[in-house]
Amino acid sequence: MRRGESDPRNKSLMKMLNLIDIGEHAGSGVPNIFNVWEDEGWEEPVIKESFDPDRTLLLLKFIKKQAIKTVKNMKEIRLYLQKHKTAKTSDIAELLGLSMARTRVILSEMDDVETLGINRTRRYRLREKANK
Repeated sequence: MRRGESDPRNKSLMKMLNLIDIGEHAGSGVPNIFNVWEDEGWEEPVIKESFDPDRTLLLLKFIKKQAIKTVKNMKEIRLYLQKHKTAKTSDIAELLGLSMARTRVILSEMDDVETLGINRTRRYRLREKANK
């Protein structure tokens, strides 16, 4: 993944690409891909190597890291509400290690969670349909 000297498998193809000013033979392609994925907030690419036959696969997912974390947080909230029946925003925020504002956003995106009360008395619970 570090920059280095390029070692193409198909030297003829590499030479052809260099002749039309595509590719720089600097060994920076893979690190550049990782940098772009990090800058965009996408899930980190995965490099898989296999042998017999020799293959290197670079798996690129266009999935935002935040989306993955949100799904995990929603699962934790459901489990917490199944166990405790109701909870305040502060209880859930503490459980997840998130701010109150981010926790409220996640809760508002959950169709199976309903709000009871307003402002300081606000609590959350799973909708009846979700409990069964």
